[in-house]
Amino acid sequence: MITDDIPLDELARAWDEIREEYDAALNDAYDRAILDCAARLAADPGGESAYVWTIGLLMTAPYVAWAPGDGVAPEARAALEAADCALRDRPCGHETHPYQEHEPEFDEDLARQLRGLHDRHAAWDEDHPREQWLCARNVAGLARIALDIIEPGSVADIPPRLPVGAQDTIDTLSAMLHGYPQPGTDIDEEISCRAGELRSAAPEDRPGHVLVVMAVAWYAVSDFVRNPGTVDALIEALEVTLPHYADATCVHDGHPAPPRSGPNAAALGIRLSSPGGRALYERNRGQKAPLEQLLCPVALADIVRASLNALGTKEIP
Repeated sequence: MITDDIPLDELARAWDEIREEYDAALNDAYDRAILDCAARLAADPGGESAYVWTIGLLMTAPYVAWAPGDGVAPEARAALEAADCALRDRPCGHETHPYQEHEPEFDEDLARQLRGLHDRHAAWDEDHPREQWLCARNVAGLARIALDIIEPGSVADIPPRLPVGAQDTIDTLSAMLHGYPQPGTDIDEEISCRAGELRSAAPEDRPGHVLVVMAVAWYAVSDFVRNPGTVDALIEALEVTLPHYADATCVHDGHPAPPRSGPNAAALGIRLSSPGGRALYERNRGQKAPLEQLLCPVALADIVRASLNALGTKEIP
């Protein structure tokens, strides 16, 4: 048996709990479970049990990305990288593999699928045959998905997804900008957080954060925000950002207008502030504007200036 010391059903339940409760920061029991899983995978990253420990790390990856204890993330990443390296170039005759279609919502099925993979006599009614799931190249693909969850944008050849917590942020901002904040939302802290993220954003992520700050700037000048420090935080973030775009030029005849709705603008900005979100936009954009035009530096400079003006600064040329 692959897991003689711990029944696989028990492992699957424990890992699924971690997946569901990923925001339980600094949970010692979760840390120990993940470190054990990583150690077992690292001990034999190309072995017959690699699929068990790889799926275990995929299920627990949201917690590792969120707020694990010291040393948990490096150990998980190292084990997953070793599995990917050991398995990804193994020969196979499959034209496709399940990992290529593995969307975030499919994570909910992993515990059940793992039990079916472990028990070869169990019923199996998945879209892909069991042997494709167990194929070394598929296991390597699942390892890369886990790596991308832990460190967004760090790997290629996987379906794009938003970073852990991004959808929760979208939901929080949507409720706030609609005028009905979720219980427990600190409006000043939420807005100041968006300003801080713009100030510290990497160049490729900065445009998305500009859109988010634009959206919350409209809200900040309403009667819902009474703390001058909150508005000051937005102004400072925008003033720091403007020099990145102030001298930009382009050859576009025009630029698509950003969403007029605050919630829609914030949601788009959150999605475009990560590699996975930008890939999702391009994959699903249909007739929408390409990113090159939507996030043109000239258009972003206009957005920054307009946001500063909305916040009551002196007229920005």
